Amino acid sequence: MKLSRRNLFQAALGAAQVGLLARYGFPAASAQVGRHRPTKLLAIWLDGGLHWETYFSPMTRAGINKYIPLPTGGYLPWGFVPEQVENYDRSPVDLDAPGVVRKLRGPVAWNWDNPKDTSGIHPGSQGQHRYRPYGYAWANPKYKLYEKAALLVGADQGTAAHQSGIIASMSGVAGATFRAPAVHGVIANAMYKRFPDRPIPSVNLGGPLPRALGLPTVANPTVLASAASVEPTLSDKRESTWKGLRTRQDIPDVGYDGASLSGTVPSTAVDAALLEAVRKERGISSAGSDDMMEQLYDTYKGASRTIRRDILSVLGTTPQWEHLKNDPDYPVDWNACIGLADSCGSSASMGPYGFALQLLKSDLVTSVNMRATSISNASFDTHSATGVMMHTNFMRIAMESVGRICLEMSLTPSKSDPSRTLLDETLVYVYSDFGRTFPKRGSDHHPATCAILVGGGIQGNQMIGGYDERSDGSPMGLPVTLLEEGGERATRTPRSQDIAATVLNAFGLEPGKDFFIPGGFGVYDGVVRPG
Repeated sequence: MKLSRRNLFQAALGAAQVGLLARYGFPAASAQVGRHRPTKLLAIWLDGGLHWETYFSPMTRAGINKYIPLPTGGYLPWGFVPEQVENYDRSPVDLDAPGVVRKLRGPVAWNWDNPKDTSGIHPGSQGQHRYRPYGYAWANPKYKLYEKAALLVGADQGTAAHQSGIIASMSGVAGATFRAPAVHGVIANAMYKRFPDRPIPSVNLGGPLPRALGLPTVANPTVLASAASVEPTLSDKRESTWKGLRTRQDIPDVGYDGASLSGTVPSTAVDAALLEAVRKERGISSAGSDDMMEQLYDTYKGASRTIRRDILSVLGTTPQWEHLKNDPDYPVDWNACIGLADSCGSSASMGPYGFALQLLKSDLVTSVNMRATSISNASFDTHSATGVMMHTNFMRIAMESVGRICLEMSLTPSKSDPSRTLLDETLVYVYSDFGRTFPKRGSDHHPATCAILVGGGIQGNQMIGGYDERSDGSPMGLPVTLLEEGGERATRTPRSQDIAATVLNAFGLEPGKDFFIPGGFGVYDGVVRPG
């Protein structure tokens, strides 16, 4: 019986494995190697668009007084005054200093002397705020996470629509559909040659897919919901499916065009038959069909190698939270509440942080993209009359969770280089759909956004950028120094293209060779460590 193309897809893979297309055999870009360069990406999408200014404060004293409401709320604290803003390293803060490069700082909600305090009154809040412990992970002097983090401020997304903004944060270019590949795919593609033993270069753990537009399909994301979802899609453990079909033999590697290649392919009898059947499809239809069939052909070979790797067993022996839990202040399972238990939820309800850790620690992946929220899966896509208050309190908790995964990574030794940690070899990129109108203007969509870069290759403890405080409405970003794609330095308002380019630059990727972003781009000056 002649197999149809549809049947070939279904027989060998299933929908969840389409992201494995052309895992083996396609050319890939190669990143520059440097001792400070990351080799992995953890991209954390905080769903819904953020009031960044409620947690970080790049504004001047005058800007705070102009745009931020006075402190109020008691156990639901929001709004702040300049006296509440502190540098996370506890050095003296100068809110009147000129320039757009500042130390990481924000309106501190916690009690430095007793970070667990949830009942004391914040002395700088004009008697209006009770202490909140959330967000302290970034400033804890024991770990100094702020030294590894940089905030990029006030970039113009070019949109205030959710889908378009997400695409802008992923690829640098706003639009209803992707016009450039997501940075996740560019990085997975670039690292493929260096790390062929990472069988799943790009993984998506919820949320919109980071499309690898125009790249070899090695860069397409494999969708996984949890460790349990690996078993039916990327392993041969299921007896009802694989009984009598597990035996693999190394057969000579043959290209789609029938040419002999170096190496072998660990094939089952089904794999061998399907590879032969696909080769026979060559030349029957159009060149476009042949391209598609060649990708499918290479997928079969890649899937065979992936399954032989037995990644389910690898994950089974890879821990999630193993180091930070030794600190009694940071248990694995923790709960958080806003108000006097007005709304509570578990750490597990905020996103698949544990699974993301497991994948990164296993060395099975290069790029992990995950959706994250606050407690009880509370996203930031809200427009209620209490929107700013809710955003402020939920965002503190979400940032605490992001901080804790970064701390765990900073305590985890790298498998490939004992002198580095998992955080050293991973760039953590925290992004959202867009910013929000400033608190005195409500809580609507606003195109001026921020992004956080933590870990590999980043010069930390800095915020780069600010807001044009001359604006009577919600301000856009201030000009910053950028290294343009042509090599010249320029000072202009940053855009989403510049954030994407800075992420890629951290990996040593070269514009024009390894990536292209429509509309032009620059790299934030001073964010990425040289070499």
